[in-house]
Amino acid sequence: MLFIGIDPGRQGSLCLLDPKRPETTPLFISMDPDGYNADAIVATLILERQCAKTIHIALELVHSLGGMSAKSNFTFGGMFWRAKTILDCVGLPYELVTPKVWQKAVGVPAKKDRAQIGLKELVATMAHDLYPSAHLYGPRGGLMDGRSDALMIAHYLKLKHQGEP
Repeated sequence: MLFIGIDPGRQGSLCLLDPKRPETTPLFISMDPDGYNADAIVATLILERQCAKTIHIALELVHSLGGMSAKSNFTFGGMFWRAKTILDCVGLPYELVTPKVWQKAVGVPAKKDRAQIGLKELVATMAHDLYPSAHLYGPRGGLMDGRSDALMIAHYLKLKHQGEP
């Protein structure tokens, strides 16, 4: 079984997680807003057909956010619809999951219950604790936005489908 989490934000990412090979580093593919990496999704379809592996895919269901410019919200929504359209066109089944649902399932505390740490940093710390080999930070030590969310969305799928054959 393979799990794919997709964070469709402007700096989003796609993460492929193979729990049968825990020593393997999760694979990340950047969501380039100027040329969305459809090859990754098509390759997933080929992988599914050739390896006869069950693949679970979750696409984060995003919405516009207050305080963001119209252009930012437009780009944000555009990335979501681009990912959804590609998945629909190649015929891969997927589920839409809201941040609130996957965050609760993986154990991210509610805003009122966490210290002053920001949500992105908290999710990245949790992802790094679970998958220490995951490349979540850039060469200068900064968090590569989208990777930790994509990894934790894939982890959410793993938890959800754990007992299935």
